[in-house]
Amino acid sequence: MSHILQISEAAALAIHACVIIAGSKEKCTAPHIAEELSASQAHLSKVMRQLVVAGLVESVRGPGGGFVLSRPAAEISLLDIYQAIDGPFPSQTCLFRKRVCGTDNCVLGDFLARTNREARNYFAETTLGCILKHRDACGG
Repeated sequence: MSHILQISEAAALAIHACVIIAGSKEKCTAPHIAEELSASQAHLSKVMRQLVVAGLVESVRGPGGGFVLSRPAAEISLLDIYQAIDGPFPSQTCLFRKRVCGTDNCVLGDFLARTNREARNYFAETTLGCILKHRDACGG
C-alpha cells in the first residue's frame, strides 16, 4: 500500500540539523548538533554525510571545524533537505498500488493528491531563511 507523506527520522534530523546550522554564527560540530537534538551521534553523522554529498552543507575538518551551509539559508528549502535524505517527494493519489476505485470514484476523493500537493508546496516554498525569520520573530 502507498501512504501519505511520512518523514523519516533521518529526514527530521536533517531538517533540524540544518536549522541549527543556519542559525549559528559559528561552525556546528556533530556532537553539538546531536546534543541539541538528543540524537545518536552515529545516526546524525550518517545524515550529515548525506547532506554533504547532496551539496547542502560543507564539512570543515580540523580544529575549529564543523558544518556550515553550502548556500545562503534563503536558498535551501525543506524540499531540498527532505529529498537529499528520503528521495523523491511522494505524489500518491491512491492508497493502493493498483487503483481499486477507478479514477473518478475514489472513496477519499482528491484528499491524497491534494494533501501531498500541499505538503510538497509547503516544503518547496519554506526555506531555512523563512524558518529563521519566523523563529526570530517569535522570540525563539
